[in-house]
Amino acid sequence: MPLILVAGAKIQCTHAGIAAIPSGDERLTIGGNGAVTAGMEAGISFAPGSPGVLTPCPFTDPKSDSPAPCRGTQAATAGKSGILSVGGAAVLLDTATGVAVNTSVPTATWTVADAGQQLFSVDS
Repeated sequence: MPLILVAGAKIQCTHAGIAAIPSGDERLTIGGNGAVTAGMEAGISFAPGSPGVLTPCPFTDPKSDSPAPCRGTQAATAGKSGILSVGGAAVLLDTATGVAVNTSVPTATWTVADAGQQLFSVDS
């Protein structure tokens, strides 16, 4: 069964950049951390120096040979719970994935690297 993402969960872009989701909804906590609901994962950057970046996206544009890190995430396209929500927003599961914005690579994506907890799972 998939785990619920909580504040501090780590997501990873196609190129192995890793960033933490900064917050969750405190109305549902697991191990003291708020559950991440749909929409909280959008707008996270993997660029060096961005808030929450643990490992910057190392992608280099092959045309210019200059750094071109993934600079944002779009809302999850998969991995939203169909049975558990907080305030009307589905919680995100460790199966979540979506588009990572990278102007040099139109097919960049993000996936969950670590749910941030090991205590509670849910049937999708």
